[in-house]
Amino acid sequence: MTEDERRYDVEISGGKGAVVGDYATVFQVFMNSPPALASFIRAPQFRSLVDERTKAFVGREFVFVRIAELLGGAEFESGYIVVRGEPGIGKTAIAATLVQRHGYVHHFNIAPENIHSARQFLENVCAQLIVRFELDHVTLPPQASEDSGFLSQLLAEAADRSDRPVVVVVDAMDEVEDTNLPAPANRLFLPRALPPGVFFVLTTREEADYRLDVDNEAPIWIREDDPGNRQDVAHYIEAFVDQLAAAMTPRLAEWGVSREEFVESIAGLSEGNFMYLVHVLPDIARGRLTRDTVGGIGSLPRGLKSYYQRHWRDMKAADPDRFVTCQRPVLCFLAISREPVRVAQLVQWTRLEPSDVMDVIRDWREFLNDDANHYRIYHRSFAEFLDHEENLRFYHDQIAQTALAKIPGFH
Repeated sequence: MTEDERRYDVEISGGKGAVVGDYATVFQVFMNSPPALASFIRAPQFRSLVDERTKAFVGREFVFVRIAELLGGAEFESGYIVVRGEPGIGKTAIAATLVQRHGYVHHFNIAPENIHSARQFLENVCAQLIVRFELDHVTLPPQASEDSGFLSQLLAEAADRSDRPVVVVVDAMDEVEDTNLPAPANRLFLPRALPPGVFFVLTTREEADYRLDVDNEAPIWIREDDPGNRQDVAHYIEAFVDQLAAAMTPRLAEWGVSREEFVESIAGLSEGNFMYLVHVLPDIARGRLTRDTVGGIGSLPRGLKSYYQRHWRDMKAADPDRFVTCQRPVLCFLAISREPVRVAQLVQWTRLEPSDVMDVIRDWREFLNDDANHYRIYHRSFAEFLDHEENLRFYHDQIAQTALAKIPGFH
């Protein structure tokens, strides 16, 4: 059975009965929550992210098996499970898959969309807990977003209601804003101690200081050279080659390599990074990266940063004038935007024609996320590359000047 064919049943139970279904059912439960709570629940904002990151997901069973062991009380009866790895290695996909499979309460920190504050987290998770476990609260008290007191209360109430572990998934702890956070406090005001049967699954970058001082913590490292990660990378490449055989067979023939040799070569060049595969494999299938354009297969870019550099350089060389006047400003403004933006907003910032902005969006589609014609950079690593390559401070200043120009009498 393939990942797409597999169905995961999720049970939402409490004093008023039970709802059993897949992630869509759980999503509908959140959507049908009382109006006083629905305004705090961010599941609608996260659904497109969950769908996108689980669409072609493969493997990672070594991670899920370890998480299941810990949730089963293998090492402690409650606590924090922290999944750590480098950018692009698939941490958000793991978090999204946990949500999709099990309907866990969840929160995704997305700094480019300005979703990274303790207030947003506390309101969202508290409201989800009330709805998910049918707790006796009709709305959130005013102090719910000020500290972890109400959250801790709800976690204890949920644990009393549930005959299974209460699990909260929180993605991208490294993107959380901690300005003005009291020195002793954890990021997001996460409680130091959790009630029995309560677990948080967190993800963060490998070397990030995510400010977590808790009683029970178990790390799960996803390293590029880990055998499980290498195996998953190979399976991802194999699945891609098989699914797009009509496009990929000629590419392999041009390079004079077998399927097995291609998988081994690309896996090595990826350095274990899935975001590299997300970009490079489609470029090969579309004929952007071929023997004619790069030479032998060993001449493909090595690692995600090298891929970004090569693509940036190639697009610049293809049409230098258009790159400077259109592509660079549109992408850099997208990189610094605090929320997904429409074409009209990009037109205002860049002073380009709408058709020019749309041409850039089409040219760089694989680097962007499109949510109902609202656009943002797909992965934070590309925004960080742009900041290093182009110094995005200039574009921050341009947005500020645009805003000030709207003030009557300002010159």
